[in-house]
Amino acid sequence: MSTQRVRPIEQYFPTEPWLEQYRRAINESDDYAARSAGWGVDFDGSFVFQIEDVPLETTTLAGLPPEIVDAIEDEFSDRSADAIEPIVEAAPADVRERIDAREGALEDRLTAELCRTTIADLPARTWPELLAAVPDIFEDLTVQATENVVDGTVYSYLDLYDGECRGVEVLTEPDEHEYGFRLAGEYETWTKLVRGDGGIVDMLMAGELELDGDIQRLLQYSDAAVGLADVAADVDSRFLF
Repeated sequence: MSTQRVRPIEQYFPTEPWLEQYRRAINESDDYAARSAGWGVDFDGSFVFQIEDVPLETTTLAGLPPEIVDAIEDEFSDRSADAIEPIVEAAPADVRERIDAREGALEDRLTAELCRTTIADLPARTWPELLAAVPDIFEDLTVQATENVVDGTVYSYLDLYDGECRGVEVLTEPDEHEYGFRLAGEYETWTKLVRGDGGIVDMLMAGELELDGDIQRLLQYSDAAVGLADVAADVDSRFLF
């Protein structure tokens, strides 16, 4: 069993609360402010970070960070069969049938069914009685998967201007807001960037990220781009996948 405790939702990348935490970190960084002075002045400095191939279809609940899985398992192991039975009875018919077809104690069968569910399927395979029984992080993740991942992609918008981030938002499509720059790359590339194992400019040059925007302008402010990656690396983050 993991000894780590479930963290607040804002520490789990790539959720919208994480993006808001990133915004705060940008605005608290004197180093970033110095590096990016003038960025976005007289031109649109906003970014869309396009995070592709988020593995919702292939990641099951059991594949999430172990502290989340352990918290859910502990919740049901601490309940009696009499307490769990009404939760199972309220489940969608297909979910209830699969739970009933399993062997073992009721809490183990319910946990096993949840753990085999992919993150993409969570919205269709959860129900109010279940959400009331599990840790809040479970419902938070279900909302994130439902609302913020579009065809396996997260579009994170950052309004960057003259050393500060004036706002962030997860978009349903990249053109929902006008933007000056769009960086696109696979989920694994973005996790590498957030961990501090790479920089925006280096990843562009290596073809790991693709840019929609003025590359010469970005290179002119390469220190600002490096500063964005440095701030991300300093954010206390856990990776959902």
